[in-house]
Amino acid sequence: MYRRGVADAERDDLNTFYYQHYYPYRRGYDEMRRRLRRPGISLRRRFPFIWLIVLVIGAAGAWYVLQREQTKAPPPTPTVVAQLPTRTALPTRTPIFPTITPIPISPTPILAVELQIGNQAVVVTGGLRARRDPRLASPITASFREGDRVKIIEGPREADGYMWWRVENKSGRGWSAQRSLEGVDWLRPSES
Repeated sequence: MYRRGVADAERDDLNTFYYQHYYPYRRGYDEMRRRLRRPGISLRRRFPFIWLIVLVIGAAGAWYVLQREQTKAPPPTPTVVAQLPTRTALPTRTPIFPTITPIPISPTPILAVELQIGNQAVVVTGGLRARRDPRLASPITASFREGDRVKIIEGPREADGYMWWRVENKSGRGWSAQRSLEGVDWLRPSES
């Protein structure tokens, strides 16, 4: 069908049925009509002076390259730098860090052996309160000032996170905590 379309285009005799129903016929017919309307034009016919254009572009390129070569900066002159003698680096020592050995935490509190029943203790912090029982909710029975000496008469007992000792002096008697939850001492053993 394609060849028939080409032949009909050359004779200028269009078969409308074939043109509408057969694609190869239509393609052949259309391509041949285009060729016949515009015969192929060579590059020489379109641009008769193409050789002149190529020559001008080449000359412009050569001129540009020559101009760039002339405007280049001269190479830098070498400078002489005095070289100082180099010191050899001393070897550095790598520090050896101590290893940390974990201390096992026992479920029962470790009792301070410094306070003992029958010994004297010194109140380190002023306003140390003594309670009727070894717990925070118990009522206050006495209060001791900083520097007061007390006698330890019973203990230790653990309650509410504190280590309690029963102490007495001329101000009164009751249970007092040995140190705060942060580890600050409230009672210390007396030196004498």
